Amino acid sequence: MTDKIIVEANGPITNVILNNPEKRNAINYDMWCAIGETFSDLAENSNARVVIVSGAGDKAFSAGADISEFAEKRGTVEGRIAYEDAVQGAFAGMRKLPIVSIAMIDGVCVGGGAEVAMECDILMASDRSKFGITPAKLGIGYVLADIERLVNNLGPKSALEILATGKLYSPQEALALGWIRSISPAAQLEADVLEMATTISENAPLTIKASKQLIKEAMKPDDQRDHALCDQLVEACYLSEDTVEGQRAFAEKRKPQFKGR
Repeated sequence: MTDKIIVEANGPITNVILNNPEKRNAINYDMWCAIGETFSDLAENSNARVVIVSGAGDKAFSAGADISEFAEKRGTVEGRIAYEDAVQGAFAGMRKLPIVSIAMIDGVCVGGGAEVAMECDILMASDRSKFGITPAKLGIGYVLADIERLVNNLGPKSALEILATGKLYSPQEALALGWIRSISPAAQLEADVLEMATTISENAPLTIKASKQLIKEAMKPDDQRDHALCDQLVEACYLSEDTVEGQRAFAEKRKPQFKGR
C-alpha cells in the first residue's frame, strides 16, 4: 500500500482520497495497485454504507496517470502489460464495491482520473472542475475496457468526440453530456456531497446493495443474467429485520433506524 491513498472511516461514510497533490493527484503505479486493494478490502471488510472518492487539495480530483513514470513503467511490452494489469485491477476493485460510491470532483479530472471518477456510481462536481480524456494528445492507445467504460457511460458518439478532440470540458458541458449529475459552487461541494451520502446512508442497506447488483444484472443480455441471484437478493430484503423496522417506522411516522440485517 502507499500513503498516497488515504482511507478515512467516518461512521457510515468512508472517504478514499487520492493523495498526490504536488502532482495534482496524478496516479502512479503504486497508487493504481493500492486503489484495487483498497476497494477490494472495503467490499469485504467495511461496515460503511457509502464511499466518497476525492482528490487531496483544491486543484484537482486527479490529473490522470503519472506520465513521468511512463518511460520506465511502460517502455516495454512486458512493462505495459504489468502497468495495464494494475490499472484494470484498480477498476475491478472499484466495481466489486457493493455499496454506493460518490466521486467528489473539484478541479481537474482527466484521463485515468476521469476514469476513476466514472467508476463511481454518482459524480458530483464543483463549478471550477474540468473534464477530459486525452490519449490523442499523448499518442497512446486506450484498451477496449477503457473504451467500453466511456461508451457505457456516455454513448458512442460522445465517447468518440471526447477521445478525438482530447479537449477539456467545462462542468456545464459535462453535465449536458451526462458525465456528471450536478454542479456546486466550490465552497458548497463538500456539503452537497455529504448531504447526498448521508441521505443514502440512512436508507435500508440491503435494499441499496440489492438495487446496485440488480442494475448490473439488468445491463446484461437476458441469457447472461443470474436470475436466481436476483430473486435471492430481493427475498433477503423481505426477510430482513429492516423490512419490519421500515414498516413500523412508517406506521409510527418516524425515521427508520436500519441495521443492514
